[in-house]
Amino acid sequence: MYQIVAARRINYESMMWQVPSLALTAQAFLTTIGLSPGVGRLARVAVGMLAVIITLMTVHTGLRHRRNELADSVWLAKTEQALGWETVHDAPDVRAARLGIPTARFIRFRAYPLWVGGLSAFGVLGLALVIDGLIG
Repeated sequence: MYQIVAARRINYESMMWQVPSLALTAQAFLTTIGLSPGVGRLARVAVGMLAVIITLMTVHTGLRHRRNELADSVWLAKTEQALGWETVHDAPDVRAARLGIPTARFIRFRAYPLWVGGLSAFGVLGLALVIDGLIG
């Protein structure tokens, strides 16, 4: 059971970073189209709506993968503690502190909220493109 959950956790962690990476590529493509000077109003609205939709889909999927990965990590850490094993699935800050590795202030800020914020910025830009296309 432990090996199955550990493998599943790795899978969720991989997907948690693959989804936003692919979405960022799509958003960059849409932004290039949406901000091009020769794009018509309807195309700008369509591109903006796609950017908003991709943002919502990406953030939702990422949050689900993050929740599932975190749940598996906590289960694994508790199982390791209950069995008297070395706890290797603790949070990164806990593991680093246990090993005496200092954590720089910038690193303490979790990467995931940065990705959510960055992808959300594309959603806001998409919304601005929709408004510009409608009012334009």
